[in-house]
Amino acid sequence: MAEPVVLRAAVRAVVPWRNGAGTTTVVAEGPPSSAGSSGPTWPEPTWREPTWREPTWRVSVATIARSAPFSEFAGVDRLLMPLSAAGLDLVVDGRRVHGEALEVLAFAGESAVAAVDVAAEGLDLNLMTRRGSAEGQLRTVEVPTVLELAPHEVVGAVVLSGEARLGNDVLGALDAFLVPGPATVAVAGSGVLAMARISGVADPGS
Repeated sequence: MAEPVVLRAAVRAVVPWRNGAGTTTVVAEGPPSSAGSSGPTWPEPTWREPTWREPTWRVSVATIARSAPFSEFAGVDRLLMPLSAAGLDLVVDGRRVHGEALEVLAFAGESAVAAVDVAAEGLDLNLMTRRGSAEGQLRTVEVPTVLELAPHEVVGAVVLSGEARLGNDVLGALDAFLVPGPATVAVAGSGVLAMARISGVADPGS
């Protein structure tokens, strides 16, 4: 049974978007699509290396400080959850879309996407999965809760409000945990998690 790994918000490095138009922090990501069945990596994102290879999946928290285009990720499916009360306005392939706070917006990584009419700095949670290699779901879950993971699944959860407890570990706002494989995990506390569930991935050690 896989044990959850606690990922503290305070130790995440702030890194630029691929196009340089904003910044993000990587919560966790899976192996590069060319790297076989090695397990997930955290907290240092492999895409910061000079010999960058696309990860199979990535969970990240981006800062939206101004109206700006998003980076292109061809062959990637993207799910985005605005975390700020005002939500987020996007233009996706010429079509304007408004995402309310905690609503999940889906679009292709090769689409032309831009944040527009940004009046105040905000955050959004992102789940990216490489098409044909993994599939992702993103939703909110209230705690306490019990998470059930089947084989070939990974769950990354980020605390949005309140606190979550995993044994003796107490997680506050934007702290996260990763469960890299089949398991049953009881999460105590009171609050809301954003849960990214990734399926179709190789189990660590397989």
